Amino acid sequence: MRIKMRQVPAHFLALVCILTSFLSFAHPASARGASLYLSPGSGSFYVGSTFDVSILLNTQDTAVNTIEVDLKFPKDKIQIANPSVGKSIIQIWATTPTFSNREGRVYFVGGMPSPGIKTTDGVVLTITFRVVAPGAGDISFQGTTRVLSNDGSGTNILEQATLGRYTFSPIPPQGPQISSPTHPDQAKYYKNPSPTFIWSEDEGMEGFSYALDQDPNGTPDTSIDSTQTSVSYDDYKDGIWYFHVRARKNSVWGGTSTFTVHIDTKPPAVFDIKVSPSERTTNTRPVARFFTTDSLSGFSHFEMKIVPLALDSGTEESLFFEVSSPHQFIAFKPGRYTVIVRAFDNAGNWRDEEVVLNIIGYFFQFISADGVDLIFTFVPWGRFLNILLLLALLILILLIIFWRRHHRHIHASIKEDLKRLVGIRPTLPAPPQSFMTPAPIPHTVERGRPQMQASERAKHIPPIINTDPYAKKNVPDGRPPIAPVKEPATKAPSFQDLRDALRDKQSEHPDNI
Repeated sequence: MRIKMRQVPAHFLALVCILTSFLSFAHPASARGASLYLSPGSGSFYVGSTFDVSILLNTQDTAVNTIEVDLKFPKDKIQIANPSVGKSIIQIWATTPTFSNREGRVYFVGGMPSPGIKTTDGVVLTITFRVVAPGAGDISFQGTTRVLSNDGSGTNILEQATLGRYTFSPIPPQGPQISSPTHPDQAKYYKNPSPTFIWSEDEGMEGFSYALDQDPNGTPDTSIDSTQTSVSYDDYKDGIWYFHVRARKNSVWGGTSTFTVHIDTKPPAVFDIKVSPSERTTNTRPVARFFTTDSLSGFSHFEMKIVPLALDSGTEESLFFEVSSPHQFIAFKPGRYTVIVRAFDNAGNWRDEEVVLNIIGYFFQFISADGVDLIFTFVPWGRFLNILLLLALLILILLIIFWRRHHRHIHASIKEDLKRLVGIRPTLPAPPQSFMTPAPIPHTVERGRPQMQASERAKHIPPIINTDPYAKKNVPDGRPPIAPVKEPATKAPSFQDLRDALRDKQSEHPDNI
């Protein structure tokens, strides 16, 4: 069975071609990315020598007008020896190149006027480095490095930034072979400040000249220092030192051999231990954070030791174990613990910092077998009892001083208050006999005698002598008061004496009755 194909009109094919052409112009091919790389990209150099590293640009046939470079290098191995710009494709420096041997950094921003530049190996900058220590290191571009296209929008077209890897070796011996039993690795720091060196001896050697300095290219003088093949030095300061030795044979001085020694006797920097949520907490798994640095040999690692402070914790010695920050503790039991964090540098020096953790079982637990927790500080029982005794003694002394000064006033005040409280008036002695009058005549008389009138009886009522300071001024029944008298020096008469005196007086004047 045959299928007939319909013929496509010619005008339809023309329309498809036109649309294809239009789309190809509307979406041009994207620009290829630029790349930055170093030349040479690798190499091996001796300590004390210099070498040049050039930053090269390949724009991949795309015009660029701005280059920003942030370059890092190993500051402990190499240093910039020639901080100059030199030959460069940069025509305008927005930020002139800055060189820092302390930070190990090179930074600059440069540009080219429109229409920019297209290049495959354009030299952006050339830097001269000097090797100061053996080892290995990389020179690399940092994340802020950019290459901007000349498209009016400043598009970053940097696609690749290749680092350079280099090795740095000690100067090859030109004389005796040198080694050190105290500092065997020339690329490693040691905390021993007293190095010892030994070297080889060939037949016919007349003597050796040597020196220890901080010049990698140093050369000993031409005087014989020793015929021995070893020497020791004591207490040299921190830094990089170079031991040079040369031999004399047949009255001719040979080449100089050099051995590098790194000394670091200082521990890492002082640091703090931060505990979250706090050093006194109910959280049984707190978190500790700590950080430090070492300016010479570099920081190595942390170790930690936990010491319980309870009296019944036993005599086992806690051990240090390696940790990193932040560190979350295992579940603690309630109690007090000393946490010691030890920081090591690459030379083996270390520094200890410590903090006391107080893990409380519940919120109001202040008293334990070890002492009293006063929130702001912890006081052991021995010290707490001494403080209590001192306070009690001080209070006792103050009470004695107060009593000696005020005991009389206190006695008088207490007596007066007791009398007022109970209602007792002070008893005064009776007035003397000469000032006394007979007792009042009773209202009734013996049977058979006429009764006296009230007015006449009033005449015979004796006046009341006011001897009571608490008595009222007004006396009832119209009797005038008599001023109080002073206390007599003689003893007051009794009631019986007063009664007998009254009867005697009545018998002398019977008509008045």
